[in-house]
Amino acid sequence: MVLLAIIASMERELSGLRRKISSERSVDSLNLRVIGVGNSRRQSGLREILRCTSNGQPKGVLMLGFAGAVERKLKTGGLVLSSKYYLDAPNENFLTPDPAMRQIAITAAANAGLPVTHSDSLTVDAIVATPEAKAALAEKYPVGIVEMEGYWLAAEIQDAGVPFISARVVLDTALQSLPGHLLGLSQGRTQDVLRTAAMPWRAPALLRLAYQARIARQALSRFALSFIRQWEREGHPLTAANVSLI
Repeated sequence: MVLLAIIASMERELSGLRRKISSERSVDSLNLRVIGVGNSRRQSGLREILRCTSNGQPKGVLMLGFAGAVERKLKTGGLVLSSKYYLDAPNENFLTPDPAMRQIAITAAANAGLPVTHSDSLTVDAIVATPEAKAALAEKYPVGIVEMEGYWLAAEIQDAGVPFISARVVLDTALQSLPGHLLGLSQGRTQDVLRTAAMPWRAPALLRLAYQARIARQALSRFALSFIRQWEREGHPLTAANVSLI
């Protein structure tokens, strides 16, 4: 039975945790999957794990990922635990995480020596690439970070009746501009990769992002491993058969 599911939209958000678990535990049968960027209604991987199958429904879901800051005080590598997940759409309400899992996350962060910012998050449908666009969203919504799947994931997990929490680590800061072709690169579109290779002046921005991603990934994996340990302390022992990294 899967007691804890850990999901992320991109492999780079899980790779650090994957290595840490492999080095610390004897894990023989993990279900390793990444669900992809964007609206979870199109992502069958999450639905599959939430169904009551022979492996059972998970007792909790931890959503991990990077985020862009729209609040100026947030720096690359900072851990954000949101209490509200907003959607950038008219007349949309917000969703909230499970209180018990949120408390586990707060304790896990403290155990890992990671300061926590309690800023709410906003799910958008495209990368927010300029400081001006980030400032506009910060003015419109009471949030500190933006991402591209949090609200949709939370909605689907909540509909399944499974407790959940989202933990985000800041990648790009509020005053940082992002390359306009970044979304295509994140999705591995060949034309965007070739276009970038043909324009070497874009390399400095990509190198900066690569460095920031390394910082963010280290913080994310450090937190996640601490979360797993705290989850076990709360009475949910995990073994090779009941840990699932999706």
